[in-house]
Amino acid sequence: MNRIRIHKQWTLRKENENMDATKFSKVTQVGFVVRDMDKAIAGMKAIFGAEPKLATLQNPENKYRGQPSDCVAQLAYFNFANIELEFIMPISGKSIWQDFLDEGHEGIHHVRFEVDDNATATKAMTDKGITIYAQGPSLAYPGKQWTYFDTFDQLRFIVEMINT
Repeated sequence: MNRIRIHKQWTLRKENENMDATKFSKVTQVGFVVRDMDKAIAGMKAIFGAEPKLATLQNPENKYRGQPSDCVAQLAYFNFANIELEFIMPISGKSIWQDFLDEGHEGIHHVRFEVDDNATATKAMTDKGITIYAQGPSLAYPGKQWTYFDTFDQLRFIVEMINT
């Protein structure tokens, strides 16, 4: 009989015990960057029977590394009960997504957290030395602001936040 030995004692903590929940209240999206959107959509349909909501992103108000961004990207959203899966395929221009592909990555790109106050949460991140990678107004959620933080080296994914 195979037995599993536990080598470390893990302590379970209450949800968000070490986090200020007013800054990062919940995960609402996982984002994927892909080279082939048709293949990604076909995979989601074949495995989950899911149909996407499609959009094209082209917003001159977006910023990339602090400068106006001319990027264009194709987006596909799949909404499940408690989380949104966002597939992004950059088409042209400089963007955080094209950087991801150029660095040899494809797949999970970011995890999006809702925050009560974008300015407060941004300050908390920049106080930790984490820089803003990209930001802009949400086209999918009018009146909301999204921000990507350069956390890939620390977490192996980008942190995104959006105000509630």
